[in-house]
Amino acid sequence: MSPARVEGTLLCHVGRHRLAFAASDVASIAAPDAACVSARGAFRESPSVQRVLVTATGEAVGVDGLEIDAEVLSVLPPSPLVAHASGGSLRGFVLTRGVLWPLVHLDGFERYLRGLGGDGEGA
Repeated sequence: MSPARVEGTLLCHVGRHRLAFAASDVASIAAPDAACVSARGAFRESPSVQRVLVTATGEAVGVDGLEIDAEVLSVLPPSPLVAHASGGSLRGFVLTRGVLWPLVHLDGFERYLRGLGGDGEGA
């Protein structure tokens, strides 16, 4: 079985943490608004949003900053325990620029953050 691959990623900074999203998951990048959830909620940090990643169906997650990487990357699968802890939103990990980045599904991650309640809310 060949490893999964992702072509094009958005490498996002969330406080001192990092997350990656497949570019194909992101329909647009928008300015912050009060309706989006901050990815900082996943790390139990105060909400802060500079950019909002939006899916084609309208799910939106705010991040502090982002870079676009056009490389084709192998996706290292997560353990079932780690995948479950992320509400099923963790797709795996990608290694780029000498750093391991968690790769999450944007729509699933938005649902996971909303499920956290107040911790993930707001810009």
